[in-house]
Amino acid sequence: MIRYGIAALAALLITGLIMVAAAQLVRERPQRHDISMPTTVSLVTVPRDEEAPEETEEKPPEPPRKEPQLDFAPELPTPSLTAPALTGPAVDLDPALFRGTAPAGPMIFEAAELDRAPRAVVRRQPQYPYRARQRRVEGRVKVRFLVQTDGSVSQITILESEPAGTFDQAVIDAVSGWRFEAGRLAGEPVAAWIVTPILFDLDGGR
Repeated sequence: MIRYGIAALAALLITGLIMVAAAQLVRERPQRHDISMPTTVSLVTVPRDEEAPEETEEKPPEPPRKEPQLDFAPELPTPSLTAPALTGPAVDLDPALFRGTAPAGPMIFEAAELDRAPRAVVRRQPQYPYRARQRRVEGRVKVRFLVQTDGSVSQITILESEPAGTFDQAVIDAVSGWRFEAGRLAGEPVAAWIVTPILFDLDGGR
């Protein structure tokens, strides 16, 4: 009887312990979190590891280029600091060119510049052109020519002609046969330019 009593008492004790443990477990249930409440979050920047510089591959230096070797050494001219000697035929220069004076030769002047202008010695009248006479054309020619130191005439130039070309050849033919006593400057005969007009009219005046 005593054994049955002890067993029953042990069974009650075990049952009580189980119930107490169960009640304790119910009280310690985990609390539910309300996600509607704002939560503060701190952002922490984690420094990155510095990237190591990329290693560049070093190229091996190019071998020096070989210059082509010449089979001969060219002869280069050496500049000379002395003036080369002039060769060739000798040229005689007039010393007057270096004294600022003109070389010897005839000087030509205008008739108005002379002490005495050239004087006509032979002065043949020009022929009146036949066609101009038949058509009763009158005109005027202005001529320029050079009287040489011997009195002859050269370099005849028609300056003006009215009508143009009608009497030019007649004037040239006549003036080329004129002769003068040369003009003088400081007592010496000199060449001089002369300009003179020649008139052609049917009343006989020229």
